[in-house]
Amino acid sequence: MEVAWSSTFRKMKSELMHHQELGLTGPQFHMLSLIARQKTCNVSYLADKLEVKPSAITVMIDRLVQSGYVERRHDEKDRRAVLLSVTTRGAEVCEEARKKSREVLKSHLSLLERHELDVLLGIIEKLGKAGKSK
Repeated sequence: MEVAWSSTFRKMKSELMHHQELGLTGPQFHMLSLIARQKTCNVSYLADKLEVKPSAITVMIDRLVQSGYVERRHDEKDRRAVLLSVTTRGAEVCEEARKKSREVLKSHLSLLERHELDVLLGIIEKLGKAGKSK
């Protein structure tokens, strides 16, 4: 079961997260999505969400800035803090990537019967609740 679980979700994650045609790697898409949800956030917030040190994401932020997807500026209240926000272009690319991800997920889920989808949803919700309680 572990092998089937791992291989299935690894394949799906790869298809859902990687958007080379949009110039985004999986981790870049994840980071762009996190920034977009917050509207504006700092590097520490991202590092916390990604469970890495702030220095570990600097290069990825640089690439998103160079691509024109993210804007970096200093916080007016604390000049040491760097704030990140998604540009108009970044928001468009993020939405396009999300649409593609939804299409991929829909394609995978279309292989299941209605009752199988209901069971899967119940399992996912149960696992999600178990993960939150830890």
